[in-house]
Amino acid sequence: MNLHSNLFRVTFFALLIKLASAPLNYLMLIALARAMDVEGYGIFAFGFSAALTLGQIALMGQNQLVLRTLPANTSPGQESVRKAAISYGVRNVLGAGLLLSLALAAYGMTTEDSLSMLAAALLILPIAFAEFQSSVLRAQNKVVGALAPRDILWRLSVISVTGLIILGVLPPLEPAWAILLCTGSLVFWLIVQARFDAATKYTEVFKDRHPSQKREWWGMTKSFWLASVVIISGPNLAVVAIGVVMSPEQTAPFFAALKTAQLMTLLLLAANLAATPLISRAYSEGEHETVRKICQSVSAAAGGFAALGLVAFWTFGGAALSLFGPDYAVAKPELLVLSLGFAVSAAGGLNGILMQMAGQEKPFARLSLIWNAIGLAVLIPVVWVFGTLGAAWTVALTTISWNVHAWVLCRRRIGIDPSLLGFALPPPQLPMKG
Repeated sequence: MNLHSNLFRVTFFALLIKLASAPLNYLMLIALARAMDVEGYGIFAFGFSAALTLGQIALMGQNQLVLRTLPANTSPGQESVRKAAISYGVRNVLGAGLLLSLALAAYGMTTEDSLSMLAAALLILPIAFAEFQSSVLRAQNKVVGALAPRDILWRLSVISVTGLIILGVLPPLEPAWAILLCTGSLVFWLIVQARFDAATKYTEVFKDRHPSQKREWWGMTKSFWLASVVIISGPNLAVVAIGVVMSPEQTAPFFAALKTAQLMTLLLLAANLAATPLISRAYSEGEHETVRKICQSVSAAAGGFAALGLVAFWTFGGAALSLFGPDYAVAKPELLVLSLGFAVSAAGGLNGILMQMAGQEKPFARLSLIWNAIGLAVLIPVVWVFGTLGAAWTVALTTISWNVHAWVLCRRRIGIDPSLLGFALPPPQLPMKG
């Protein structure tokens, strides 16, 4: 396998899709905001963020399992291992997703916005399964099929319906119906996506019994699971915390600022999609120099893009937030603070992916848990005292802290610097094997 040409080809397609999907995602959130009032959008943001958080928990790290297992078992004789890993992942995601959906539905019955929370409960499983199914296809370098249904077609579907509402063809959108629109359209595209690849035709995967490595896989995935939950859920939980402590009218602008700031990591996310299976295979084959070059390329592109984003948000942040509506520009200070944290994350490069693909998933899970637990512990008190700006600083400082810690461990334990600093600092030594 020519890793360099493969990386270029896969990254090119991933980047094209991400360059298209990031504006579409932003436009989808703007269209939903325009299709309802600020209070309704705040309720939607609360339910949507809760579903994203619980969907990440329901994923149980199975996306990282297939990204690590499938590329390392590519020969025809290892087909049973590949099918067993997919079967194991599907069963875990379905079981966890259903349990968490029931839990959120039960909680929703106790709230004033019970209909919206019940709708959010239905979104949990599609959110989790979309990431898992995409990872199965990414593990085979089928980037277009993995990303286009969720990143492009799903968002276009939501935008099309909300566009009719904005034009007055359909009545204004209620929060519950907004969440159901996202759920129904996502389920439709997941079904379409599953029919175009043998690996995602799950009846075939389940047809025969395959030897499973449950104990080994659980030991691996629980670390992936913990790390991904605490890192991805932290920003979404900030929205939930604001929704609990403050009003929907204050939740909505913060949600808009968070989603705008997350555009800073566009190139990093695109590179993650392409580089994860390549790093997994290259590291397993002892090609450390190839891994280093992949990480350097990513940190240079992602860090440069983030620097431009900081300048753009400082200059035009208020205008960007005003796209959601005239009441959203008040969150520009929060936008700038959040952007600082995501800029450091982008400059850090593939630190988390590198640790997970290099057998350091347990240390990465621990550092992720420590820093994000600290952030979550102070989140509610900080929001209570300092409001949405306090929530922004909590998210930003938490993001910076775990990225710096991961960078230190990458240099010490793996001998590769995945960050922008790798261009300036002396290269670390590869750790001695004993």
